Amino acid sequence: MKKKVPIYFLIIFFFFIQTDKIFSQTNNSIIISVGNHPITRLDLLKEIKLIAILSNTEITDSNQEQIKTLAVKSLIKRNIKKNEIKKRNIDRYNKNQLEALINNTCKKLGVDRNGLKNILDRYNLSYENLVKKFQVDLKWNYMIFEMYKNKISLNTSEIESKINLYLKNSKDIKKEKDIKLIKEKIVNEEKEKKLKMFSNLHYSNLERSTQIKFL
Repeated sequence: MKKKVPIYFLIIFFFFIQTDKIFSQTNNSIIISVGNHPITRLDLLKEIKLIAILSNTEITDSNQEQIKTLAVKSLIKRNIKKNEIKKRNIDRYNKNQLEALINNTCKKLGVDRNGLKNILDRYNLSYENLVKKFQVDLKWNYMIFEMYKNKISLNTSEIESKINLYLKNSKDIKKEKDIKLIKEKIVNEEKEKKLKMFSNLHYSNLERSTQIKFL
């Protein structure tokens, strides 16, 4: 039986043996500009490592280009979001959601917070930068909510149908308190869908208006 190689060994093996296939040089030269924000080879290398670690992905010859593409898109998206957040002076975010993101990351990797810091440090990645990455997304979410909260319109009949269907398939639910919580859950899910739609639309408009150069 073939012994499974630990994921972190595979990651480090890839970056010592395969990195030259992805980068002809690992200097800090600029490879992409997003508006006035430069993205360097080192930024891209770190993003690839972060994606591999957080997704618990074994990097192979068959998926390395796909992961590189994901890393490029991620860096571009983060820079566009950061620019918009800065322009609108957004500094607020949900701190409970930040804690949840960190805890979920630890749970996914099977470590506590110190363990997460050690893993990142082992691959020359920063825990503080990971937190900043999460903060960008949370600030963006806050901004989208503030911009579009008054434009959210829900189809009440459609929501009622979903609630009735849920209750029909969950015959054990009889308490009024439980029914109320279910209704709130479904309404919140529908609001989240609308906000996600506005978020995608807002980002797409920004991306089209941002000058992105591959150098």
